[in-house]
Amino acid sequence: MDPKYSKDIYGDKDAYYMGCPEIVSIHLAERLSEFESAIELCCGAGMICVQLAKKIDEVTGVDIRERRVNNARKNAKLYRVSENTKFLIGDATDEELLKKLSAEVVVLEPDWSSVGSKKDDHVSNIKSTQPRSDRLFKLTKRYITENIIFRAPKTFSKETLRELGTCEIENVHWNDELKFKIAYYFPELEETTEKDIHFDPKGLLEE
Repeated sequence: MDPKYSKDIYGDKDAYYMGCPEIVSIHLAERLSEFESAIELCCGAGMICVQLAKKIDEVTGVDIRERRVNNARKNAKLYRVSENTKFLIGDATDEELLKKLSAEVVVLEPDWSSVGSKKDDHVSNIKSTQPRSDRLFKLTKRYITENIIFRAPKTFSKETLRELGTCEIENVHWNDELKFKIAYYFPELEETTEKDIHFDPKGLLEE
């Protein structure tokens, strides 16, 4: 069983590698609990959706790969949140699909790996994720909501994340190692801020 999760989840190798640790997803769900509906684009095995569904009434996951959507549905059953989750097979940048979706907040989870490289070789600019983060962000803002959360690779600088707009950045450390970043884009934010947060299997520590 993957130590990042409390259950033996369904997922492929990419899902295990790229998946958000459960304790971080719980933290994210707590932060977004004020919203009544949420969407995760490029949801993979749906592990963020699972935790969002414990705090939010309506949660939708979208992924272009059928096997990942099937795994996400199984994980929703495993975590007993099937009743308020749904998962769709589709391209997260398909404008016709996005027009049909509705939510108060959206989490973006594009693939960070450089094309043709090792999985731990992360891209360093918003145009190189799959799909492109700038396009995904723009379409989400146009068709769904301005409340956008972006889980980004550790290689993205504050200035890079600022290209998408004013945001609050959390540098996520897992077992004392920087793993990735979470950027919160909310309309009311007036300046971009950044802080480190630390997680371990036993709990959450903030600095």
